[in-house]
Amino acid sequence: MPPKTLELLPAHTEQWAQLQKNLARQCLHHALLLVAPQHGAVSDFADRMAAAILCPNAKKPCGECKSCHLVTLDEHPDLCYLQPDKAGGAIKIEQIRDIQALLYTSPQLGNHRVVLIHPAEKMNVAAANALLKLLEEPPDEVIFILLAEQVSTILPTILSRCQLWRFPSTEILHSDYLSLGEGYTTDSERGKLFSQLPVILQDLLALMGNKISVCSLAAKWLSYEINDLLWLVYLINAQMINYRLNNFQYEKSWTLALHQLASHFHPLVLFRQLDELNRLSKKLNQSISMNQTLILENLLFEYKKK
Repeated sequence: MPPKTLELLPAHTEQWAQLQKNLARQCLHHALLLVAPQHGAVSDFADRMAAAILCPNAKKPCGECKSCHLVTLDEHPDLCYLQPDKAGGAIKIEQIRDIQALLYTSPQLGNHRVVLIHPAEKMNVAAANALLKLLEEPPDEVIFILLAEQVSTILPTILSRCQLWRFPSTEILHSDYLSLGEGYTTDSERGKLFSQLPVILQDLLALMGNKISVCSLAAKWLSYEINDLLWLVYLINAQMINYRLNNFQYEKSWTLALHQLASHFHPLVLFRQLDELNRLSKKLNQSISMNQTLILENLLFEYKKK
């Protein structure tokens, strides 16, 4: 993996200015929740934020000191990353416990330790409760940075102890929801799935044209990671609603297929599907055991009801 650049996106200058003020006044909150429509739009900012908190120089981050260099290499001893062990997995309570003792020791290089939790909605219930105890009685000089796509995916008790930072999408134009998928690199799990968008749209068209059964399509879709698949289907739904209500036009390779698919549904059906996708995603993010075949079959049956 190449070193991180710690560059600042122009879209994030307002948030960066606020961070600089907080650092200068030494009034940075101990828990920051960064919310953006997609993780990729704000993960670089989170890395730069961590580097600034850990940098010992007046210009933060200076990009030249030992601390900044170690952040770019993911080797800083005072920076802890909490993320799922595998794609589609959860952040577990064991991962929280593994860093607890470390957080109550003095930083090795500077005055702070930083814990970056990404994506925060992937914490299961036990992990979230363990984190809550840390946020209620935070260790000295420890800053927690949580990244999430939606505020609604975070437990209210955790949300109440975090300072909320919202970031606008850098990808959306006129509510072009599927452009969110274009922000992921082709080697990321979501990037790989998004490259299958034309295939998934054709699958749905085949379903609506009675060329494939609900059970057969559900079985086919089991090859995709369920959380990421629900994310992409959510974007497809949102885009179809946009087409039906606003009639926006886009010059994309998938435009015709999506327009054809959208013509099958009343917007109310699509809104109901969005609610169901949100409900399912919350349960999966909390590692609640669910039958994936049944999830997909029920979801596809709702499309057939129209």
